[in-house]
Amino acid sequence: MTLLGIEKLTDTTQVKPWDERDLCTSDRRREKLETLLCQKVQAGEDPTLCEQVLNYLYFSAFQEKVNRIAVQKEKEKSVFASVQQVIITSFAILGMFAFLAAAANKSVVRSQIPQATPQAIQRQGQAP
Repeated sequence: MTLLGIEKLTDTTQVKPWDERDLCTSDRRREKLETLLCQKVQAGEDPTLCEQVLNYLYFSAFQEKVNRIAVQKEKEKSVFASVQQVIITSFAILGMFAFLAAAANKSVVRSQIPQATPQAIQRQGQAP
């Protein structure tokens, strides 16, 4: 056992070359780079380039998650604002209908008032 619990490779032919399937997702690329980093450390080579690439991949994955969360929040805000506008508009229209119905109802009541006037008011109009 050596560093990180990985046996040092004695034969370099054990390492198979990467193919397209190995590099198709960022998770698989990170795994391969982590493996390469361990191999470079075991071989005594400088692993700084692998570390920089791994840091970049970790940061870009983190940034992608943060961006997805921000976009989701903006979508939720937009949906809420749209629903709020629909509700406000609906209540405004409902209020207009209620006002028009009340105004129409008052005009009907006023047109019926002269027929229901008491006789004392009618006599005052006939007195002079």
